[in-house]
Amino acid sequence: MKEYLNRIKSNAKTGEIIYWWILRALMIFAMIKGIVGLINGENDISDPLQVFGNLLAMFAWEVFMFMPEKTWARHVPSLVQDGLILMVFAASFCGKFLNFYYDVRWWDSGMHFLSGGLCVLAGYEVVIAMQKRDKKTISVPIALLCALGFSFFVSTLWELFEFTADQVMCNAATGAIGDAQHWCWTLAEGTPKAATLFDPKFTERWPLMDTMGDIVLNSIGALIAWVVLKFFPYHHKGKNDVNAMIEAELAKSAKKELSKRR
Repeated sequence: MKEYLNRIKSNAKTGEIIYWWILRALMIFAMIKGIVGLINGENDISDPLQVFGNLLAMFAWEVFMFMPEKTWARHVPSLVQDGLILMVFAASFCGKFLNFYYDVRWWDSGMHFLSGGLCVLAGYEVVIAMQKRDKKTISVPIALLCALGFSFFVSTLWELFEFTADQVMCNAATGAIGDAQHWCWTLAEGTPKAATLFDPKFTERWPLMDTMGDIVLNSIGALIAWVVLKFFPYHHKGKNDVNAMIEAELAKSAKKELSKRR
């Protein structure tokens, strides 16, 4: 355990760890409030459960650091968790707990737009982590294609998670609706959330338009981030060129092996 804690300290800055725990503490507060509200009959179990699930996601990088060094996750930088925690906090604490999804017109749309782009950057970091683990060079176009695919994969998983959560939480007997997808017209009517990216034509089509709007915004954010990386692949140029580092390391190892044979 001591080695594991030292690994976290050596791979993450003190300021990062403090930042993580400030947002986690607020999430724990929201979860406790949800449990109290459940006991008092003010909300259903979906509120604290959603916050709890998102809180667990905030520890992803620490889980990565617990894995063996041969796994790519061990080579993911703490910077990825900086972005992940902020997005989870904005979605769960601000969006759900503070009700920004319904009170702030562009909150949900902005979240999907930004997450699409951030997932491309996260996917790029995953590719670099795999390169460092395997000590393999890779062309920039392939790295960026993988990063783009990663973003679309994560975006799809998120929509599936929301759909599954609502299916599980919906209960006609108790009136629980789940609302992980924020699909409920009854809750949206009369709030800024009632407007969607596309005109639903009929209120019955509102949940579909809302979900499709999320997918479109995810895609636009991802494509913009892909274009930015195409012009500035920061891990594949200059002094941070991971390909050059790997080639130099392999050449050094080959030279050392050759000297041993002699």
